[in-house]
Amino acid sequence: MIAAITFNPALDKTIRVKNIAYGEVNRVNQFREDLGGKGINMGRILGGFGIQTKHITVIGEENEKTVLEFFKKDNMALDYIKVPGHTRTNIVIVETEKNITTDINEEGTTVDATHIKKLFKLIDKVAEDSTYLVMGGSLAKGMPVEMYGLVANKYKNQCKVVIDADDEFLIEGLKGRPYLIKPNIHELENALDRELKSDNEVVKAAREIIAKYGVTYVLVSMGKDGSILVTEEQSFKGEAIETTIVSTVGAGDSMLAGFVFGLEKEMSLRQCLAFGSACAALTIGVEGYPVLSLEKAMGVSRKAKVHELDY
Repeated sequence: MIAAITFNPALDKTIRVKNIAYGEVNRVNQFREDLGGKGINMGRILGGFGIQTKHITVIGEENEKTVLEFFKKDNMALDYIKVPGHTRTNIVIVETEKNITTDINEEGTTVDATHIKKLFKLIDKVAEDSTYLVMGGSLAKGMPVEMYGLVANKYKNQCKVVIDADDEFLIEGLKGRPYLIKPNIHELENALDRELKSDNEVVKAAREIIAKYGVTYVLVSMGKDGSILVTEEQSFKGEAIETTIVSTVGAGDSMLAGFVFGLEKEMSLRQCLAFGSACAALTIGVEGYPVLSLEKAMGVSRKAKVHELDY
């Protein structure tokens, strides 16, 4: 089983208009609503691939029923704590003629020490039966900045902990010595406070993290420049798979889910990276957060170009 933790889920509403006329009435051309959050996005894909997955999250009581309907729709098993307030809504406004996207994000629910204690009890129940514990994204208000590090440190001997977070959440999470992290290139640069201008520099930076924190895998997503996987002794470059770009939202989550699926199925590292790249490409080609077809992802992964780097 894989445990997928999302500390600050969101109802993501995407609105498409030709152009925004500020101070005037604007007509919406297209609207959709999805349940998002890195852990949820990863778990949705892993569950769709037939991996038993249990979600752990925090839901606001004011829109609890709406959120639960999304879990039900995608057949996602769930344990959650309920807190006052409402699960946050993020609004994405896409101006199609200008190709401009504007994000308006709420902060989300607020938790206290009692809620956090209950949350750890839920994780306790699934960690001992899980091979991987994947988590990522922002934190609910009231959670300590070192939340990812606390979780990683507590459960790293029971399962393999995977973190996809940025800025101080990533830095504090590393202190818990996770098994795998997946920053994008900008998050890695921010964590190390320096620009990485080449693949060689990315590999060296990842190895600094591996040496300092005992991380086994650093998977760096780089958008159109592909991805780089780094271990203590090896590194691989995955080329981006050509596809029609509909939306890049959730592509990194899909890549990580595909990579973890490969590890779970004991694929080679080259195959894991190829499969992760395929999942990202399929996600980019659709709106929203998809449940991917395993057969289709396998087919696309066979077209992926992955080569081992000599540094």
